This record gives sequence, structure tokens and C-alpha cells, in this order.
Amino acid sequence: MALSSIFGGASPSQQKTVSSASSNGITDQLRNQITQELAVANATELVNKVTENCFKKCLNSPYADGNENCVDQCLAKYMRSWNVVSRAYIARIQQASTSGDI
Repeated sequence: MALSSIFGGASPSQQKTVSSASSNGITDQLRNQITQELAVANATELVNKVTENCFKKCLNSPYADGNENCVDQCLAKYMRSWNVVSRAYIARIQQASTSGDI
């Protein structure tokens, strides 16, 4: 018995029998995982930018009246802008994938 089989590795003869269907499944899983990780990274970037820019703009003094309203409006503007840019980006990617540019 080889050490690779003890630790979950396949023997050379077993490795050759991996079907293309399972490798396609693995490819799809990796693609989905990368897509999810990119979505999380984009959301994190959005939160960081909103925090940085809106608080810098709106919080002149920590306890001033009107800070909440300013932050709410700034956040709403960022979200609207983010949605417009996201839709345009997704449309461009879909257009490129249907035309075979990707």
C-alpha cells in the first residue's frame, strides 16, 4: 500500500480514470467560488470607500446635529452609483461572453 493512498491520494492507474465530467464539475465549482470571492471583495471595497468618503465628508464634529442625515444621503448616493456601475459592468461582460471575446 502506497503512502499516497493512505493520505487520500490516488494511484497512477486511478488518476487516469478520472472522468471529464468530474473535472468539469470541479471547474464549475472553482469558477463559482472565485465569483463568490470577487463579490465579497467588491462588497468589502464598497463598504471601505463609503466609510472613508462619507465619514470624511459628513463628520466634521463627532456629536454635531445633522451627521446622520448627511451620512444617510451619502450612502444612498454611493449605493445608486454602485448599482449603475455594476449593471453596466455585468452587461458588458455578458455582451463580451456572447460575442466570444472572453
